[in-house]
Amino acid sequence: MATQNAATTSDRTSAIDALHAATALYTSVPVVEALLDRMGWPDADGRLLDPSSGDGSFLVSALRRIATPAGDFDALARVQGWEMHPQAVEQARERIVDLLISRGWNEHEALRGAEAVAHEGDFLTDNPQGTFRFVAGNPPYLRWGHLPSVLKETWSPVLPSFARGDLLHAFLDRSVSIMPEDGVIGLVTSDRWLFNATTTGLRRTIGRKAGISHLARLDAATSFYRPKTRRKNSAPRVHPVEVVLRPLGEDMLELDGRPISPDGAFDEVHEGPVLADVATVKLAPWLGPKGIFLLGSDQAMTLPGADLLPAVDSDDIDPVTDILGAPTRFAIRTSRDAEPAGAVRDHLLSARERMPKRGRLGRWWMPPEAITLPLDRPAILVPRIGKRIRAVRLPAGVLPVNHNLYVVAGQAGRSLDEIESHLLSETTQAWVSRNAPRLEDGYLDIRAGLIRRIPIGCGAIGSGDRLS
Repeated sequence: MATQNAATTSDRTSAIDALHAATALYTSVPVVEALLDRMGWPDADGRLLDPSSGDGSFLVSALRRIATPAGDFDALARVQGWEMHPQAVEQARERIVDLLISRGWNEHEALRGAEAVAHEGDFLTDNPQGTFRFVAGNPPYLRWGHLPSVLKETWSPVLPSFARGDLLHAFLDRSVSIMPEDGVIGLVTSDRWLFNATTTGLRRTIGRKAGISHLARLDAATSFYRPKTRRKNSAPRVHPVEVVLRPLGEDMLELDGRPISPDGAFDEVHEGPVLADVATVKLAPWLGPKGIFLLGSDQAMTLPGADLLPAVDSDDIDPVTDILGAPTRFAIRTSRDAEPAGAVRDHLLSARERMPKRGRLGRWWMPPEAITLPLDRPAILVPRIGKRIRAVRLPAGVLPVNHNLYVVAGQAGRSLDEIESHLLSETTQAWVSRNAPRLEDGYLDIRAGLIRRIPIGCGAIGSGDRLS
């Protein structure tokens, strides 16, 4: 039994280390101070809790704002922090000790005081004692699927299903659940929970008790230190916002399940037709890593008998003219009902081990996402990430890949020329700029759902206000 307990403890320690390595994204002091100002800390009364205190940025800033005479542990009790990672707890305590000694505390009492402020514990399962009028901090952001299994087993029984998509969702839900009638919550979060369809239940549940009194984007380059690592040239992993939640009242942005934009535009109301009424918008398939279903020209020539489609990605588009170049890649098209033979079979089987796990769940000869686009007609390719809408003409028979957007004329009698003109109009560009989620450096996250919602009204289609 002792050996089993030791193994369990070791597994949990390793899991907490892994969680900390993935989520150690600490908030810079100017952001902390600005958020405490917006929350009104310190008010005349009330205590403050940081549910994921890390190395103590919020704790130290909160303590600096209140009087903590030497030896006054009751004064210190107004500020409390919880953190799972023992090294981070020690770092927070060291910073608090330094603050207290600078205020005249002796070293022994300063250490006791720091231990009384910064607790090693799990905010989601432990029970911080007392009422906290203020909750402030920067909760961890990590998708549920990426959590160590030990922590999933710990948290699954206590978390509602709507709070399991990301660890941030669990901290948001728990923070609101302990908020008193006069409470205020100020958090730095990633923006996705505000508008993703999968967080509708989370927004609706939070909205039964609280509304948003302040919401603004933050600059990821200056808001954090010890940032998460990410692959070179990949999309940024964190798009931060500061949000202040208060009990329901006047002048609140309601949380009722509908998406909310940090840029203030998701609540635009358009009663008329939208682009989805005159065009079909689909997502181009992801076929897996290069060299398996998506081949260069030379490799494609080595597969006689393969059903090959010319394929294009956003890097095939001239950045100045937005004209599509000649395809240099080819996609292998296979059928669910017939295993390939010969060279195609040998190639796919030999390359299968390079396919990520989610690409190996079905028939071995099918790509991760099936090729279902109607390639029998010309279309428009819209790159998924850009500073504006780009509408690139795509000839019939050419396959876009890697989640670029594919737009074809619908059954409403509108031509592809008219649809292209509307996509490139000043009106549409302005609407997309207001409604698209922001990425770094002025780039927009342009999704199929966003394109489908582009308003069409007042003769917009064919109005000729195309951008030069």
